[in-house]
Amino acid sequence: MDQSITDLKQQRLQKLFDDCQQQVISQIIGPFGLSTAMFEDRNGGNVTTLHNFSREDADYIAEKDVSSHEQSRKDYDREEYSDPAFAKKSQEHRAKGKDGYTGKDVAPEDMDLDHVTSLKTISKNKKVHLALETGESLDRVKEMANSDENLVATHKSINRSKRDGSLDELAERKGEEYELDPELVAQAKQTSEDHIASTVDTALMKKQGMELLQTGGKQAAMMGMRQALGLLLTELVNGLFNEFKVLIKQGVEAGKTLFEEIRQRLARVIQSVVKKIPDAVGQMFQGGVSGFMSNLLTFLINNFLSTAKRFVTVIREGLLGLFRAFKMIFFPPKHMTGDQALQEGLKILTTVVVTSVGLLLNETVATFMATVPFLKPFADLITPVLIGIMTGLLSAFLAYQIDCMFDRYRHSLSEKFMDELLADAKRRDEFANELVTLSETSLGNIENYSKSITLYQSIGVTLGSAGLAASATLASLEQTVAETGEQVAKSFAMIDFINESQSEIEDFLKTL
Repeated sequence: MDQSITDLKQQRLQKLFDDCQQQVISQIIGPFGLSTAMFEDRNGGNVTTLHNFSREDADYIAEKDVSSHEQSRKDYDREEYSDPAFAKKSQEHRAKGKDGYTGKDVAPEDMDLDHVTSLKTISKNKKVHLALETGESLDRVKEMANSDENLVATHKSINRSKRDGSLDELAERKGEEYELDPELVAQAKQTSEDHIASTVDTALMKKQGMELLQTGGKQAAMMGMRQALGLLLTELVNGLFNEFKVLIKQGVEAGKTLFEEIRQRLARVIQSVVKKIPDAVGQMFQGGVSGFMSNLLTFLINNFLSTAKRFVTVIREGLLGLFRAFKMIFFPPKHMTGDQALQEGLKILTTVVVTSVGLLLNETVATFMATVPFLKPFADLITPVLIGIMTGLLSAFLAYQIDCMFDRYRHSLSEKFMDELLADAKRRDEFANELVTLSETSLGNIENYSKSITLYQSIGVTLGSAGLAASATLASLEQTVAETGEQVAKSFAMIDFINESQSEIEDFLKTL
């Protein structure tokens, strides 16, 4: 290990401070900014499901289906469902002279043309109205109700006894009295029900399928655009923050004006944003897929549960995060280990959860703030910013806690023991470095000692030579002294001779 746990904690704290800015900006720009401006989520989602259509209230119904929903709640009026061609069909069926329920021959004038599944029953069928009604007319409903598969010619007494009731109820009450044939009754009932079911199911599938493609495509485009814009705007805002922070800290470079400095820094920010365009394209694709799938998932959920619009928002915003998290965990990038991928995936999941909770609380907080008189005019503007800040800070803090948890997991020994080991290793390293230094110094001293010995030996040789030279000089001096003594003796003898000669000369001269 190159770092102690304490150093690692300091790095995590610094990363926490940096992530707080990043997360807050991302939340304000993304889920609580662009999404609010670009999406108008509604209760129940974009496509009306049969579950929501069956509710008494219209709060979970798409706008285009509201009139159909109202029609399905109206009291039954036979005139609304009558078909101008019914009289002609009646003549054709009665002309056969065969009772469809008893199998007996009956005079045409004694028969009526009966709707096997009554018009009243069809008018109260919510699925029929959702699938076939356009909101402007009941033509498709009348066409299905008056089709040959739902019409049987029978005796007037049977038809008028049945009225708007069901065929099974008639068979139970008057089956023996009217001598109804159970097989013919069952066959007529099955034919009618199969025709209505297949007609309604096919129409509803086509209607919802087309609406899913339309709304899903629109939401995919908008979600892709939001992701791309969110990435670029986040990069832009972060870049501006960082550049101006450096500008304030370091000041204007010498030789430049403030405007030149700002222009250069803005150019660097724009370059960084341009470099993010390929990533934005990737985010656009992921956002598009997520937008389409969230629309589909909302539709599927609303087939069983009615989701309020805030849950629709949560599904749309959370699905992309869930996709990214599970992709990170189960298909980690090549440069990451399994533990690292799990760590990053959990951080994405926590961000999704925190954002979802923030979205759910958004309306509640806005309602609360609207109760404060001086905040009421700005409640809708302030609430997304406050929730975005809180969710951003909480996301960054939870990410920090996850990092710390994985750090503790990776280092199974206690932090104190690990720090002691690291400190001991550092002390040993320092001791080894000191030993190396001392060894190098000792080797240098030995080398100096060797040089000194060589120098002393050289000096000894020189002194020996000087001693010999001195001895020779002494012998020469002794010889010179001896020779000088002899010369002095000779000089004295010469002086004595001269003195004697002078005395003789003087004596000679005296004799003259």
